Amino acid sequence: MTDLGAVPSSSSKTLLVLGSTGKLGRLLRACLAVAPESLSGWQVVWGGRKADAGVDWVYSEDPPPQADAVLALWGVVPGKGDLADNITLAHRAVEIAQDSGAARVLHCSSSAVYGPAREATEGGALAPVNAYGVAKIEMEQSLFSDDSGQSPEPKSAVLRLANVVGADSLFRAIQSGQPVTLDAFDIGQSPIRSYATPTVIWHAVASLLSANAMPDVINVAASNPVAMHELLEAAQCPFVWRPAPEMAVAEVSMSMARLRRLTGQTLVVPPQEMIAEWRRLTEAQA
Repeated sequence: MTDLGAVPSSSSKTLLVLGSTGKLGRLLRACLAVAPESLSGWQVVWGGRKADAGVDWVYSEDPPPQADAVLALWGVVPGKGDLADNITLAHRAVEIAQDSGAARVLHCSSSAVYGPAREATEGGALAPVNAYGVAKIEMEQSLFSDDSGQSPEPKSAVLRLANVVGADSLFRAIQSGQPVTLDAFDIGQSPIRSYATPTVIWHAVASLLSANAMPDVINVAASNPVAMHELLEAAQCPFVWRPAPEMAVAEVSMSMARLRRLTGQTLVVPPQEMIAEWRRLTEAQA
């Protein structure tokens, strides 16, 4: 990990994490097991919709434990259910936060809300190209639609996550052991994406939990967008080129200015370090 510095410490508090059994949840659990200092001063209670090794609380069976904050990782992705349920899960996370006494709840959204974009900012245009991006926008809007003029409790913040190292389709392709086919654009470049490592995500979470005031929305990724062929080269994975289809998206990158201000760090993670972290966490989950 490059130049992330020490995570802000806090008095001992409890973070209830929802969605601990999903792919992202498992990666974050492995990351915290390898580097517990990533969330210094916080005790984590792992929760999920089903029992699983390492899960402390199954939300359908017992009332939630007391917690100071909630991190909601759960959500519905394409092909895995009704995308409209993302709204239901977000509001369920708020209810769980209320029941547990938590003052803050962090929700996971996606860079898919931007569509094709270069250095997209949190206040910029949203132009999703698929139903998943639309569903995430609707989820975000539902959280902030209260027009009563009162400050909602608990306070919600939305993390627009970039592609997560180890959780997206590129890493499934790497694990297949077969050569990966990459789109080649006119500029002689593979697709460019913002990527978030689990360590960067934890750094963002820790900084949000320790901040005096949370923003409503914040982009979460490493500061440096990465070309997919750079990740494949770092992983020593063979690949072949094809002309990019007409509907292929050349770039989806996000501005990290807000997150850098919050953390006080540059958050630069070279492709080689992204691959190294993925391999460490893969081994930790074995």
